[in-house]
Amino acid sequence: MNLTIARRSLVALTLPVLLVIAACASEDPSPASTLAPEPSPASTPAPEPQLDVVTTLYAVTYFSERVGGERAQVESIVKAGVDAHAFEPVPSDVITIGEADVLVFNHPAFESWVADAINAANSQSLVVVKTADLPDDIEIAHDHGDEDGHDEDEHGDHEGEYGKHGNEETELVEALAHVIEEVEHGDITAAQGFGEIEEVLHEVEGDHEAEDHADHEEETGKEDHLEELIHELEEIVAEVESGAVTQDEGLERIESVLGEHGHEGDEHADHDEDEHGDHDNDEHADKEDEHAHDAGMDPHVWLSPLEAIKQVRVIQDAFSTADPEGADLYAQNANTLVDELRTLDAEFSAGLSSCSLDHMIVSHKAYGHLAEAYGIEQIGLQGLSNEGESTPRYVAQIVDKMTELGSRHLLQEPIAGTALAEMVAAESGSEILPLHPMESLTPAELDGGATYFTIMDENLRSLRVALGCS
Repeated sequence: MNLTIARRSLVALTLPVLLVIAACASEDPSPASTLAPEPSPASTPAPEPQLDVVTTLYAVTYFSERVGGERAQVESIVKAGVDAHAFEPVPSDVITIGEADVLVFNHPAFESWVADAINAANSQSLVVVKTADLPDDIEIAHDHGDEDGHDEDEHGDHEGEYGKHGNEETELVEALAHVIEEVEHGDITAAQGFGEIEEVLHEVEGDHEAEDHADHEEETGKEDHLEELIHELEEIVAEVESGAVTQDEGLERIESVLGEHGHEGDEHADHDEDEHGDHDNDEHADKEDEHAHDAGMDPHVWLSPLEAIKQVRVIQDAFSTADPEGADLYAQNANTLVDELRTLDAEFSAGLSSCSLDHMIVSHKAYGHLAEAYGIEQIGLQGLSNEGESTPRYVAQIVDKMTELGSRHLLQEPIAGTALAEMVAAESGSEILPLHPMESLTPAELDGGATYFTIMDENLRSLRVALGCS
C-alpha cells in the first residue's frame, strides 16, 4: 500500500513539469534547426586527392608536395627524425609502395634499398621516379639485381663500375684511389680497405686474363702496363698480409704506385689523342675532374637550387604521366616552385660573391653540388657518409689546413653527432655552425614550420659567416 501511494505521488508531481516543457516547445516552430544548421555555401570541401605518392628523402618529399598540391596525397616512408642513411624499409613500407601510384626517390647511390623494395612490391602500375641526374653506373647493381644468381657485395657490381669499354688501367687506378680516400677519411677501416683492394684486383685480373687473347694483337702495350700495375699492387698486399709492413705503410705504398701509373696513363692518353697537346684544355679538364670527384658521385643534388629545378621537372613529368587530367595543375605548381628556386639561386650567387675564403670545412662531404654551384671547395672531416671515424693523422691534417687557410668555422650537419666536429673545433679554436643537408628533418623542425627554403636561407647565413662574405 505504501509503495502504490508513493508512485501516485511521483506521477502527480512530475506531470505539471512535463506540461510546462511541452508548452515551451510549442512556441518554437523549428527547434531542430539550432541543432543541425545548414552548411554555409562558402565552405566548399577540399577535392579528393587523385594521386597516391610515396617518397623517400625530405627534399623530394617537399618538391612532390609542392608539385602535387591538393591533387596528390604524398607520404614519406622515411619518417621525421630517422637517419636517412641508415633507413631500411619494413614490410609495411613495401605494402605502401605497392599500393601507390608513384614512387619518388633521389638515387640508388643514397637509397640503396629502392630496387629491392620495388621488386618486393611487385606493382605493375607503379610509376617510379629517380630524380637525381647522376651517372647510371652507380645503379647497375640495383637496376639489374642478382640476375645470374651470384651474390653481390655491398659495394655493387665491379664489372659495371670498371667497364669493359674504357681504359682498364685508368679505371683501376681511380677505383683503388677512391678506396684509399675512404680509408683516410674514416668511412671504412684499413682492414676493410685492403679487403676491397684485394677484391678489385682479383676481379680485374680475372677479366683481364679472360680477354687477353681476343685483344692481344691490338692492345699488347697497354696490357703489359696493366699487368705490371696489378703485379706491383699484389706484391704490396702480400707484404701486408704477411706482416712485413703495416696496413698504413701498405696504403701509402699503394697510393704512391697509383700516382705513378695514373701520371703515366695521363701522358699516354694525351699522346694518343693529340701529340701536340692542348694544355689549356688539359687544365680545364683537370678542374672538371676535380669537381666531378666532389660532386659527380654525390647524391645530395637538391642542395644546388639549379639541380633541384631538374628534380622538380622530373617529378612534374611523372605526375602528369600517372594522372594526365592533372597535368595543367602540376605544370602550374612546378612553374611556381621553379621560379622560387631560381630566386634562391640568385640569392646564393649574390650572397657568396664577395667572400674572403673559398674553402669550407664540413663535417662530411655532402655538399659537393652546393660547393660546385658557387665556386667553393669543401674539405670534409668524413666522406659522403657521416659514419666511421677519421684517423688521428687525417684530423691533424684538417686542423693544419684550417690554420693555413685562416678558416675559423666548421660547418656541421645539425642532426648528426658532433663528437668529431667538436674535437676538431677544439683543436683548431674554431666555431661550429649548422649546415643542413636536408636528408631528413626532425619532428621539431617540421612542427616549427621549417621548409626547404627556410633551411636553405639558414644555410646561406652560415656560409656567409664561415667564408667571411661581405
